[in-house]
Amino acid sequence: MKHGEILHLLIIEESKNDAESLANALRNNGHQIQFNHGTTLDDIEIALKNQHPDIVLCGSGTAIPPASEVTTLLGRHELTVPVIVIAEEASESEMVAARKSGISSLISYDQPDHLPLVFSREVDLLRLQQQLNALNGALRGSESRCHALIENSSDAVAYIHEGMHVYANQPYMDLFAIENREEVEGTPILDMISETHRDSFKGFLKDYLEEQAEDNNLDIACLNPAGEVFHSSMELSPATMEGEPCTQIIIRVKASNAELEKKIESLSRLDSLTGLSNRQHFMQLLKERISEQNTTDDHRALIYITLDNFKVIREEYGIVTSDTVLCDIAELLEANCGENDCLSRFGDYSFAILHYDSNEEKTLALGETLLHKIAGHLSEVNGRAITTTSSIGTCTIKNSSNDAQQIISWADMACEVARSSGGNQIHTHSVVVSEQIGQENEQAWDDVIRSTIDEERFHLAYQPIVSLKGDTRQRYEVLLRIIDEAGHVILPGQFLSIAEKTGLSGEIDRRIISTAFRKLAETRKDNDDTSFYIKLSGTTLTDTGLPAWIEEQLRENHLVSDGIVFEIPERTAIDDLKSAMTFVKSMQNLNYKVAFEHYGHSDQPQLLKHLPVDILKIDGALISGLAGNEENKSRVKAIIELAKEHGKVCIAECVDDAGSLAQLWQYGVDFIQGNFVQEPSKELNYDFEGEIA
Repeated sequence: MKHGEILHLLIIEESKNDAESLANALRNNGHQIQFNHGTTLDDIEIALKNQHPDIVLCGSGTAIPPASEVTTLLGRHELTVPVIVIAEEASESEMVAARKSGISSLISYDQPDHLPLVFSREVDLLRLQQQLNALNGALRGSESRCHALIENSSDAVAYIHEGMHVYANQPYMDLFAIENREEVEGTPILDMISETHRDSFKGFLKDYLEEQAEDNNLDIACLNPAGEVFHSSMELSPATMEGEPCTQIIIRVKASNAELEKKIESLSRLDSLTGLSNRQHFMQLLKERISEQNTTDDHRALIYITLDNFKVIREEYGIVTSDTVLCDIAELLEANCGENDCLSRFGDYSFAILHYDSNEEKTLALGETLLHKIAGHLSEVNGRAITTTSSIGTCTIKNSSNDAQQIISWADMACEVARSSGGNQIHTHSVVVSEQIGQENEQAWDDVIRSTIDEERFHLAYQPIVSLKGDTRQRYEVLLRIIDEAGHVILPGQFLSIAEKTGLSGEIDRRIISTAFRKLAETRKDNDDTSFYIKLSGTTLTDTGLPAWIEEQLRENHLVSDGIVFEIPERTAIDDLKSAMTFVKSMQNLNYKVAFEHYGHSDQPQLLKHLPVDILKIDGALISGLAGNEENKSRVKAIIELAKEHGKVCIAECVDDAGSLAQLWQYGVDFIQGNFVQEPSKELNYDFEGEIA
């Protein structure tokens, strides 16, 4: 309940006039009141069915039921509502008796000034209770999300209470060769510790629980069921489990010999769930094969596959079932790929295939085969038959191709075209478009871009930016989607880089801003908490007329600036610091917020002193596959700490898997954005109050 909200009362008095007098006395004290009046238990019953009251005022008289019967009726309806009783007299002993019977306050008719004071106190208590309920709900939601992240973490994590296990995730059970969770629950943590280290661990745990330990980390020898000792680092932190306080333990194994190091290195190349190559290993292979292709005549292609309804499966059936579906699809792909093909789990529910000895027709044929195989596959889990479809994007790797990330982007974009067109279909990236871009024929591209603008062959897509700290306000990044004359999607990065050269990027930015403002105005009619994050090009920063034009657009759409965040690339700001400083100052003077996007590569923390932006968006290249990249982990953690030090909001973009999300949660990032949360969509349809699946 917020200040100024209408309070709904149930007033039990002998006459409607008496009830109105009480309500007016409270209105005169600054409260907004609506009330139902009742004189009998039947009246009260009907009123309770129509409207649950915030507070009940119960008078005294022979024509109305006694307060004890009113509180009994409220109890039958399972309503915990403050009841203020007004009696002819209110002695101290009667007040005590009333409180013991569950009545909030007892006052007398002959002290009219007492009612507003008691009522205001009850309203304050009511607000505090509602705030507490909201905070408890947010806490439960945060704990639920944290638990889901721990389930997907690659670290071995357990919760203990009074020295006994109450929970362990899958990596923890794998570490100690435990087959099911029931085996570990209730087991002493000391059973996992080598006998020679048990006394030191007991002392460390005692000091930690009594808050006397100097550190929360301990190097210790652990013991698996086979009696094998392995050295590890153990990290303790406070936690809760189903509302009860407990201790979280993270165990990280220390390699002790060359064989173990070799095994760990091998495992680091594989996805722990499917056994396929992981993203980092696949990218390394792709870079190597691209380098080789420039010296051979081999024909290669990239096939990118996304499961269409995977998030629905996860939300409806849970993580165990969705993981089973993923493993089934991984096995299906392995069985149908070529012998020399490299298959990887590239994202949380996406796969990438480096396909060998293939022209465009053969690649398309394989894609069609995989499309139909996936659509026709049934995954049986606990008696349920689960089906899914896929969207597939393909891209031929030319001899002139030398950028692995670019090739992935082309295939990913083709996959997005297939998905946004309804899914269960395949789309091939336009090689012609790429070759045109490579030729850098600026005059030709000037014509292409001009016709794209004039014919409005672009639309906006929106991707949610979601809080990890319980903030449910709606935030979306505005993304550009461009279609060429043949109906192919052109990557915005390619299109806009040419537009920068031809001087048209500023006009494109203005088209994006005006379209986004209209959409935001329409959205804010239903939800005034919605904000848009809008990207700007480097050319726009030098447009001195832009701030005034933006204000004009704001007025035309009846918007306020608190719903707009403008994003500028960190590299652009460094290259033209003077223009960036002028732009940031102008925007902040008009109460807009400004964000650095693609932040984190310059290693220039002093930049924030010259450009005091409000928000840092960590570059997606640092986030993708974060869980398996120690260098990026250190960099991302440092950026988040820098943001906290300077009082900046920190957003991680391109969060595409649960492992990265788990790391970001641990580091304390404020917001996340990426396909793991939701892929870009033409509609603003993300549930910001729901769980991150």
